[in-house]
Amino acid sequence: MRRPLIAVVLACLFSPAAQARFAPPAVPKRHPARLSQRVVAFATRQIGVPYRWGGISRATGFDCSGLVYAAYRSIGLTVPRSSWDQLRVGRPVRFARLRPGDLLFTAGGGHVQLVVSKSAAISAPQTGERVRYVPLAQLRPEFAGGRRVLR
Repeated sequence: MRRPLIAVVLACLFSPAAQARFAPPAVPKRHPARLSQRVVAFATRQIGVPYRWGGISRATGFDCSGLVYAAYRSIGLTVPRSSWDQLRVGRPVRFARLRPGDLLFTAGGGHVQLVVSKSAAISAPQTGERVRYVPLAQLRPEFAGGRRVLR
């Protein structure tokens, strides 16, 4: 007597209609190209902001990893705060494969720039300077690694 009852209960629980009723809502897929455009747009708006070691906002200024940190936070994604830790996020990318939104590391990994086009990156260079564009060709000799945070 119990076996048919269990079979009916299981059939009800695992039917397609029951699964649809209890399934979590579908999460919309994020579009990496759009997200990278938003990251690049955020960084572009920071052009001219003064460099400040440890800075993570327009009000306080930016250091290199603070600019990357803030750009990704602008789309709701948290990346590590230091360039050394950022060097381990995402997946590695060769220089020739860099695209907008990727991280480009120089100075052995101690400095990070955000790639914004096939020919330029945005950098918060050093004390006394401001956030600015840097040609990728200028960074190639010092290339220490690239990382793709968005797929």
